[in-house]
Amino acid sequence: MPKQSQAEQDIRRRMQDHADDPKRVEVLDRAGRFKRSWVELGESLADVRGQDTFDQWGFSSFNEYCRKELHLRRATADKLTASFGYLTEHAPHILARDGVTEQIPHQDTVSALAKARETKGLPGQMFEAIQADVFSEDVSPSSLARKFKEAIGDSETHEQGESKKAQRAETLARRLADLLADLQSSLPNTLAADVEEQLGRLITYLNEESQKKRR
Repeated sequence: MPKQSQAEQDIRRRMQDHADDPKRVEVLDRAGRFKRSWVELGESLADVRGQDTFDQWGFSSFNEYCRKELHLRRATADKLTASFGYLTEHAPHILARDGVTEQIPHQDTVSALAKARETKGLPGQMFEAIQADVFSEDVSPSSLARKFKEAIGDSETHEQGESKKAQRAETLARRLADLLADLQSSLPNTLAADVEEQLGRLITYLNEESQKKRR
């Protein structure tokens, strides 16, 4: 049996000291099994924070409780509760997995998904497709980063292509307007006026859309 770290030993001692408080022992136990049950620990931490239970246990803040009792840094505790909250809101079916027959995504991977959704750097359908891959495969944080990088590159390439098409359309519309001016004397007045008006509207629209994308 591998030697327990000082933190693990302290957690086990506290579990014995507070054996009469099942809820407190449960959180301590889940902290000790953090590597393979981050979802369980995230759930417990979210509950302790939401109910201010740490106050009943003699701690002045959630941060102090995590640091002194569970040996967790604030950043780690915040990431755990945020990742658990993300799954609760956007993928509750993942919480029903046992972590054995069905894999639970790595906590850092879920955290990266949450940040990516907030930044809105990808179209919704593209993001949902990547998230579906993450939840169906064992995707590491580094692999997810590559997926996002590739997807953002594809998205930017698509937008650049659309922008070039719009620019070409505006150039052609201006050329046609110039030709129309030369042919105006040989065209029926109403036809020339109608075409000129429609071309003007098209040029204005394309120009305004181009300005919006540059902002």
